[in-house]
This record gives sequence, C-alpha cells and structure tokens, in this order.
Amino acid sequence: MFKSLKDKTVSFGLRQVINLKIKEYGEMLKLNLDSANKTIDLELMLLGEKEPLEVNVGNYEIIHKDGKEYLSAKNITTSREWINIVAKNFLENQEIEIPKNIADTLKIII
Repeated sequence: MFKSLKDKTVSFGLRQVINLKIKEYGEMLKLNLDSANKTIDLELMLLGEKEPLEVNVGNYEIIHKDGKEYLSAKNITTSREWINIVAKNFLENQEIEIPKNIADTLKIII
C-alpha cells in the first residue's frame, strides 16, 4: 500500500513537471510510475494529433551526481514508430535533471 501511495505521489509530481516542460507541444494526460519494476507509462495529447501518444519507459533510474538528481530512461517505446527512433537516438540513457523541489520530495518518499 505504501509503494502504491508513493508511486501515485511521484507520478503526480512528475506529471506537473513534464506538463510545464511540454506545454507548447501538448499535455500529458496520464502518468503511471511503478517503482518496484522501474517502469513508467504515460499518455500525451500532442497539438495537432487526433489520438494520444502512448509511451512506455521499460526501465528508469534516478542518478545522484554532484548534489543533483537526474532521471535516466531506457527501453523507451511509443505508439508512433518514428518517435521510437527519436527516443532511441535522443532520449535513452540521457540524464535529465530533476528540479530541486521535486528531487527533495523524492528523497523524502523514496
């Protein structure tokens, strides 16, 4: 039960952060994080699209480096073939800095 509550809390925080970063491209509709399996499923409604984009992160890790927290995603698949290629070339294994306020919350609940 605690893991489920933790995952829901982190999912909500990540959804807020991601929506701020992608607001000119669209909106995140759903985000489900599973910390036990280190997976993330999300759904985005991108501007100009008729159907949401489904994204699965098959494995992620939180990296602590130089006093900052980063998210690194692996095995990214989407419902759009061309975006799978973009994700593989530009997103997989990249270290994306987690904003301090979210990182501080993660430290408390993880």
